[in-house]
Amino acid sequence: MKHAIIFSALCCAAMTAGATDIDFTYNVNDEYAKVYGFNKKEAYDVAIKIADPSYVGAKVLGLTVDFPVDTAAADGFSAWMSTELLLENKLNAPDICSQTATLEEDVLSVTFDQPYTIPADGVWVGYSFNITQLDNKYGWPGSPLAVIESEDNLDYGLWVHSSRSYLKWYNLANKVKAVSTMIVHLQTEFGPNDVAVGVAAESYMVAGEEYPVNVTLINHGTEQLNEITYTYSIGDFTGTGSYLLETPIEPLGKTGVVSLALGPVEECGSYPFSIAIDTSNGSENKDPMRSGSGNMNVWPVIPVTRPLVEEFTGLNCGYCPRGYVAMEEMSKMYGDRFVGMAYHSQSYESSMVTVLDRDFPIDVPGFPYADLNRRFEMDPSQLPYNWGDCAKEIVPMSVDVSAEWSDDDHSEIVGKSSVIFVKDFDTHNYELAFALVADGLQNPTWLQSNYYAGANKGDGVESDLWDLFLKGGSKVPGLVFNDVVAYFKDIKGIAGSLPEKIEAGEEYTFEYRIPMDQVLTIRDKEFLNNGCSLHMVAIVLDTQSGYSVNCNKSNSLTYTTSGVEGVEMEDAEVVSTVYTNLQGVRVANPSAGVYLKTVTLSDGTARTEKITVK
Repeated sequence: MKHAIIFSALCCAAMTAGATDIDFTYNVNDEYAKVYGFNKKEAYDVAIKIADPSYVGAKVLGLTVDFPVDTAAADGFSAWMSTELLLENKLNAPDICSQTATLEEDVLSVTFDQPYTIPADGVWVGYSFNITQLDNKYGWPGSPLAVIESEDNLDYGLWVHSSRSYLKWYNLANKVKAVSTMIVHLQTEFGPNDVAVGVAAESYMVAGEEYPVNVTLINHGTEQLNEITYTYSIGDFTGTGSYLLETPIEPLGKTGVVSLALGPVEECGSYPFSIAIDTSNGSENKDPMRSGSGNMNVWPVIPVTRPLVEEFTGLNCGYCPRGYVAMEEMSKMYGDRFVGMAYHSQSYESSMVTVLDRDFPIDVPGFPYADLNRRFEMDPSQLPYNWGDCAKEIVPMSVDVSAEWSDDDHSEIVGKSSVIFVKDFDTHNYELAFALVADGLQNPTWLQSNYYAGANKGDGVESDLWDLFLKGGSKVPGLVFNDVVAYFKDIKGIAGSLPEKIEAGEEYTFEYRIPMDQVLTIRDKEFLNNGCSLHMVAIVLDTQSGYSVNCNKSNSLTYTTSGVEGVEMEDAEVVSTVYTNLQGVRVANPSAGVYLKTVTLSDGTARTEKITVK
């Protein structure tokens, strides 16, 4: 995305020619458009596909779309429909119709001479134009595509062909995670309260419980949708229900996702699932797509998917601040679903290096580097943008893990994992791996090399943390390091940590012990500072592929060099309390955020803990 642009009425306008006219768009939340393009003088063809079965039988009347370039820099405007995306002699060749479009006040529009009835296979609708100049006084000729950022509808939301940049039709939505703002105007036979329902191909619920299941409602009527009643079946189980929408769905094609209470279904298994919306706003629902069907997976648990985030870094790596910032921001963004592990490299330091480079879980071609689930490798600056896709995946097991000291002397940390699978496995390739990870590490001798000193901006996710490096010197002191791998000996899994045969719903536990006298750098040096915190990470690995399938992190334990946590002399009093942020900067009055609280007692002892101020 290159610029933000706001258009007056188009983004939220609906055609009002008649009660059965409705708009179709992938800009379902009426977001303001941004612009995107290839910064070349060339011909563009842009298309979306209407593939939703609820619109089969509707007639395409025309389209409108934001167009951020005026006629001094663009010409050759047309709009068209096609059963598929075709090229002849490298030119767009729609097989239904094509006609001249008009451009007025940043809106390109057309009303087709002959409306087209949408068949079961759907229809492609698009527009074409030529960019003849690149002068910005004529708008955004280098970025003439109006789009909105989206993680949804990427299959059909934005396809392009152009005379220089994309010589074949290309799914641009998948690449840039954005869809067109195009609005296609339809004529339908829907009634004033007709509602369609969309069901995922695979849905999930917990056995023996009434469980909320997401379905999509499409308000095809002319009235705001406020309430529904529904009937459903899951295998032999049938039920009914009603639902009052907290946020009404606006009319004329707007959509919303609701969680409907279904069940309980007692037995685990995979069942045919269907649901019908019987009434909307108290009136009979006559929408031809008022019912939907899919498959329902009834499981003993619904696992929480936690992608494993591994970063490879070093103090003497000048570009590694982008990994530092990305990991800190992800911890704030995703909370307890974030499981991060930072490996410090012997190529760039010795201070926090606990795993030899040759033993890293993946081959690291350069620093900084990162991976998600040991499956998707990338620069760490890209981690926040790819984490969500991994988090959406459905995994076959839940993972929990706890940690505790083995004795009052804190000589050993004991981790205990609990894994529950959603289905039976007669054979499998799963093994557990355990790591000890440290937060709040700091040392006045640790200086982070910094190639961003004096730069205008950092790489990747936006964050206030970038000021530490943009405004800092070539070496940045005083940083607090989190998610540091402190001990990891079985990186590729522990043989026998899970039974050979697995039964759904059974809890499989495994205990892993780490002697604290072995928590050393590869040079056998102690590196943990008083007041840092430690937690266990438990990972379920697929040993055949080497990928992480699911993982979790434990509660945190405070590390003290005295070996006794929480002990205070009876006569000791608090003499000072100091708060610092996670970058080691002292804060007088902490506002909302995460901080390190250091309490000094009159007997000279000090304790540090991580706190969250709300």
